[in-house]
Amino acid sequence: MNRTLLTAFLLCLAATACSESTKVSDDLAESSDYSENPTGRTERTETGPTAKPVRIGEGGPRFDACQSVGEVGRHVSGSLPVLSAPFDAAEKIDSLSPGQIVHICTRSIDQQWFGIVYDKPSDPANSTPVDCGVSSPVRAKRNYDGPCKSGWVESTYVVLVAG
Repeated sequence: MNRTLLTAFLLCLAATACSESTKVSDDLAESSDYSENPTGRTERTETGPTAKPVRIGEGGPRFDACQSVGEVGRHVSGSLPVLSAPFDAAEKIDSLSPGQIVHICTRSIDQQWFGIVYDKPSDPANSTPVDCGVSSPVRAKRNYDGPCKSGWVESTYVVLVAG
């Protein structure tokens, strides 16, 4: 009996040693107004009390920071509101036109909302596209803090293009 128990324990220990380790805090939403950036310094993020930052790197360090690319559907009449959090009552922070390309970085638990990163130049005719920094892997899950804009849109209005 003791030998069977010892064997089971050793098998469990071996399986645990081979698994990828993650911190619980990686999977939880930020609990304060402070977040760690890639340089290791802690910075204050400017978000409202109900804002939920878009998280990147959810696929792990072997995948692009944002794993999918989408396009605001041509069936959208007018513009698609970009919100500060994944719920209808959240603050509107921007709007997107049909045909706008976005990086899909995360989703709400109910899959109704996409957390997106996008480049929206002030003058589309005279600007070069900006590298948003989400097309390559990041070391750990974190809030997006790059050069592009980010927010939440209803997934119904975004058509997947790649990923």
